[in-house]
Amino acid sequence: MRRLLNEARRYFSDLLGATRRGWNTFFFAPSDPTALGLIRVGTGLLAFWSLFVLGLDLHDYFGADGWAEPSAIHDDHRPFVWSLWYAVPEGGLRLAWAGCLAVLASWTIGLFSRTTAVLSWLIVVSTIHRVPVALYGFDQILSPLCLYLAATGASGQAVSLDRFLRRWRQSRAAAAASAGARPSGAPPRQVSPDDPAVPTPTVSANLALRLIQLHLLVIYGIAGLGKLQGPSWWNGMALWGTMTAGEFVVLDFTSLSADPWLINAMTHFSLALELLYPVLIWVRIARPLMLAGIAGLHIGIALMSPGLTEFTLAMLTANLAFVSGRWVRGLAADPDRAPLRVLYDGACPRCRASMALVTAADPAAVVEPVDLTAVDVRTVHPSLTPETCLRAMHVVSGSGRVWSGFDAVRAIGCRLPLAWPLAAAAFLPGVAPLARIVYNSLAAGRPRDVPCTDRVCGLHSGAARTAPRLLRGRVTDPNNPISTPADSRETPHP
Repeated sequence: MRRLLNEARRYFSDLLGATRRGWNTFFFAPSDPTALGLIRVGTGLLAFWSLFVLGLDLHDYFGADGWAEPSAIHDDHRPFVWSLWYAVPEGGLRLAWAGCLAVLASWTIGLFSRTTAVLSWLIVVSTIHRVPVALYGFDQILSPLCLYLAATGASGQAVSLDRFLRRWRQSRAAAAASAGARPSGAPPRQVSPDDPAVPTPTVSANLALRLIQLHLLVIYGIAGLGKLQGPSWWNGMALWGTMTAGEFVVLDFTSLSADPWLINAMTHFSLALELLYPVLIWVRIARPLMLAGIAGLHIGIALMSPGLTEFTLAMLTANLAFVSGRWVRGLAADPDRAPLRVLYDGACPRCRASMALVTAADPAAVVEPVDLTAVDVRTVHPSLTPETCLRAMHVVSGSGRVWSGFDAVRAIGCRLPLAWPLAAAAFLPGVAPLARIVYNSLAAGRPRDVPCTDRVCGLHSGAARTAPRLLRGRVTDPNNPISTPADSRETPHP
């Protein structure tokens, strides 16, 4: 008997320990915040769009004499319903509406994301409570998404302007610290931030993702169980009623009446998808199929009832919580692809600042800066020489392809998601020739940290190739490798 009791005690002790470890691993293990950043972008855009549309009839929705008279709404839902809109006077509605849109826009791009996340949640909930006549499933999804992102404070850890600006400050500090004249053989100048290109996994990001995931389980599970109570879901005709509801449907689906088996299959498939979602979504091998099925289900809802498009987009945004951050980054920047090696002039302050901007925007180490004043450029690519690299920036791909000047800038832009709009514009007809002229002009006149003392260091425009040029207090003759002081009182540069 004693042995039996000891075994039981040991079992429950192990069970409690395993439960505690599982709980901590599930909720409090660090997780990649990349998907959470995309959820913030999607949620912010939808919240902005929703409030913007309500603002087209601002006084009808929010005004004292509008469709939803404030005192009647407030009295009907006391004491639990609150709304910031109750405190806005009639004359200040337009200004408050514009301010709320500014907050939502800032949160969407990830600017001051901790503060704007909380403010955005307050705006969304206040709007829902103030305008119940416009409330539907879209708002009921948007509100908890905003709550989870605001409560955990993790929405700005990836895909955010906050992170970009922080890395840019670090890059500029590194570039400034490595400025100045350097002896031959000195290590390369640093222009990269301390924060890694790939976002660091955090506990707060994992907690936000888990809360969204669990909420989705409840939504789909309850929806599936609720549909089991309707006979139309058992006989397979539930979707047919939706397809032929003329009040909401734009497309004509009556031709499907000739194939009732297809309607039955679609009905039973959507029901099975919702019932199985809470279980199979945790099975890693089945997760892509479940997500694809759910995406197809919601897209079908939007096609059948275009008025539910915002609801569809909100649900698709929420389901990003189950998408791997590494996979998402791979869509924009393949981590297995060799980085672009960028040969920049480390002795040029303007070049260092440009590379600091590039490395700050780097999403997954897709760019590798190389200070050409500290390396033999022939080791990067045998066709390169110090003279050609000093005339213009050069970029070398993993396959050995080389770009120079403006074409190198455009190649970098194609790798950085933040620069994709500018890179696309650079391929427009007539843009490249003009941009090359501008780039060559800027490159020829760029400043450097040290006065030139040899041909390699000299930077010459077309006119300067035939005449001496005053550069940083020294007269430089392209036909003479030795530069002489232009003024005996020259102040040395740092």
